[in-house]
Amino acid sequence: MRKHFLLCDFYKFSDFVSVDASGSPGPGFFYGNNLWLGSYAQCEDLSNTRPFEISYEVVKHPDSTPHDFPPFDLGFFVAHIEHNSTMQHHTQLPLEFTIQLGLCAPKSCSTHDLSLLLTRYLNSKYLTAQNLYDLDLNLALVRSLQPAGLWLLKLPKTIILLTILSLVVVLAIVGTCYDVRKHNREKNLIMGHRGNITGKQCATNVSEVELVSNSSAEGDDTSTVGEIIKCFSVYSNVKNLVKTDLPSDSVTIIHGLKFFGMLWVIMVHAVFYQSDYLTNVPTAYRLSEDIFAQILSNSTYCVDTYLFLSGFLVAYLFFKSRKNSEAAQRQDSYARKVAQFFMMFANRFLRLTPPYVFIILVTDVMYTYYRQSSVLYSSEHNDVTCPKYWWRNLLYINNLFPRTEMCLSWSWYLSVDTQFFAVVTFLLLLSTIMDEQLTELDAIYDLPWHRIGPYLVGVITAYIFVVRLQRKLVLKERTRLILWTLFPLLNLWILFTLYTRNLSVEFSAVYMGVSRTLWGIGLGWLVIACCTGNARALEKFLSFPGWIPLSRLTYCAYLLNPLLANMIYMGSNSSLNASKASFGVTSQGVVMSTFFLAGIISVLVESPSILLTKMMFNKLTKSKNSNSA
Repeated sequence: MRKHFLLCDFYKFSDFVSVDASGSPGPGFFYGNNLWLGSYAQCEDLSNTRPFEISYEVVKHPDSTPHDFPPFDLGFFVAHIEHNSTMQHHTQLPLEFTIQLGLCAPKSCSTHDLSLLLTRYLNSKYLTAQNLYDLDLNLALVRSLQPAGLWLLKLPKTIILLTILSLVVVLAIVGTCYDVRKHNREKNLIMGHRGNITGKQCATNVSEVELVSNSSAEGDDTSTVGEIIKCFSVYSNVKNLVKTDLPSDSVTIIHGLKFFGMLWVIMVHAVFYQSDYLTNVPTAYRLSEDIFAQILSNSTYCVDTYLFLSGFLVAYLFFKSRKNSEAAQRQDSYARKVAQFFMMFANRFLRLTPPYVFIILVTDVMYTYYRQSSVLYSSEHNDVTCPKYWWRNLLYINNLFPRTEMCLSWSWYLSVDTQFFAVVTFLLLLSTIMDEQLTELDAIYDLPWHRIGPYLVGVITAYIFVVRLQRKLVLKERTRLILWTLFPLLNLWILFTLYTRNLSVEFSAVYMGVSRTLWGIGLGWLVIACCTGNARALEKFLSFPGWIPLSRLTYCAYLLNPLLANMIYMGSNSSLNASKASFGVTSQGVVMSTFFLAGIISVLVESPSILLTKMMFNKLTKSKNSNSA
C-alpha cells in the first residue's frame, strides 16, 4: 500500500486522503483563520465497524456495502504551511503566518512521503485557496499524530516523573499511617490522664495534662526519621492547609488580596493562552477594546500586585522581628549578617524549588505528549526548552534570557521575585548596622529594574506601617474620605486610561514609567487603611477566614494554571472561537481545575518541602545554640 501511495500520481493526491475528515480552508481566512484542522476524531472512527447503539429497525440508514470502511488503517497528520498573505489581519502572534492543515491518510504513509507529495501539490497551486487568496505556500513540516502509548512511557523524562510520583505517593501513605497512629496513641494517653483526674482538679488542670502528655510523647517517641516521615502526612498537611487560626499580629487582609489577585492572574492566563488555538484572533482584539475588558487587557498589574505583596511581606516580617530583638541585632557583625542573608535565601530556595521542579517535569512530559497527540499546536515549546534550559529556572535567572528559550514562560515572575528578594533582603540586613534607618531605601530606589517599583513600594509600606505608624493611624472623617477617593481613583485611572488606545508618545512614555509604582502606592494605602481601622467593611471582607486556605494555594496555582489551560485547549483537538461567553466559561473551568489540582500538589509536594525545610533550620539553630552555650 505504501509503495502504491508513493508511486501514485500527485494529481490524484486528494484521492488518498479522507476528504471529509481532512481539513480544508474554512471561512474567515482574512480574519486570521489558519486552523484548517479537519476532524481527528472522525478519522480515528472511520475504521470502526462496530454499529451504533441505536435501533436500526426504526432509524433509517443506508444499506451496508463493502466500501463503507477503508481497506487500510488510517492515521492523522498535520501539515504546517507558511503563507505570505498581506490580506489577512495580522496580530503579531507567533503562528499568524502558519496554516495548520489536518490530513486523514493511510497510516502506512510516513511524514516524509506526505511532505514530498504536499510540496509538489502546493508548488503546482492545486489548492483552491492559493488562487482565491493569491497565496504562496511553503511546507514547513508534517506531524504524525500518535495517541498515548508505550512511546510516552519509554521516555526517560516520563520514567523520572512516574518514579517521583510513586515515591511521593508511598511517602504520603506511610506518613499518613504513621501520623494517624501517633495521633491516636497520644489521644488515648490524654484520655487516660483525664480518667485519673476527677472533680475540681480535672476542671483546673486539663490543659496542663494535655500539654505534658503531648510534649512527652513527642520527646520520647518521635525520632528524626519519624519527623521526616510525618512531613508527608496527608492528614496533618490537610489540617494545616485548612487551618484559619493566625497570630494576633498577622496582616489578615493579605490572604484575601493574594486569593483575588490569583483569580485575576488565572483569568488572564486562561484568555491569553487561547491565542494559539483561535480561528478569529482579531475578534479577541476587538473584544479587548471594550471598557470592562481593560481589567484583562491591562493584565500586567495583577503581577505588580503580587510584587507589591511580596515586597511588603518581606519587609513587614523583617521590621517586626527587628523591633522584637533590636538590641541583639545591633551587636551582630558583618559576617553574621552575611550568614543570616544566606540562611534566609536558602530557606526561600528550599521552600519554593521542590514544587517548581515537579511542575517543570510535569510540563515537559505533558507538552511532549500533546506535541505528538494533539491536532492543535502551541507556540510554546516547553518540551524542547525545558530539557535544555531547566537549570536557568533552578538558578532563578531565566528571565534574563530570550522568551523563546524560556522553560515555563510564565515562571519569569518567580525569577524576578527571587532577585528582588535577594537584593532587598541584603539591603535590609545591611541597614541594621547603619546609622540612619532610611539609607537602604534610597539605595533601593536607584536600582535599575523595570518591575521593581511596586516591590519597593511594598517595602516602604511595611516600613511606614510598622516603624513609623506603629500600626496606628487615626484620621478625621474628612481626611479619610479624601484619601479613599484619591487612591482608588489612582488605581482606576491606571487600569482604564488605555481604553481608547489613542495615546501620544509622550504620554505613553510617562505612563509606562510611573504607572507600576503608582499602582503599588494605591495598594499601599489600601493595606495601611485596612490594617489601621480606616476601612472596617473592606477589612472584614478581605480578612474572611475562607480566603486563608485558598491563599495558601496561590503558589502552586500560579505554577499550574498556564499548563492546565494549554492542556484543556490542546486536549479538545478542535479550534476555539473568541467570544465573551467562551472566555467566561473557559476561565471558570481553568480556575476550578487549577485550585483543585493546586490543593493536591500543595499537600503532597509543597507542604512536605516547607516542613522539611523548617525542621532542618530548627535543628541547625538548636545545634548553633548548643555550641555557643
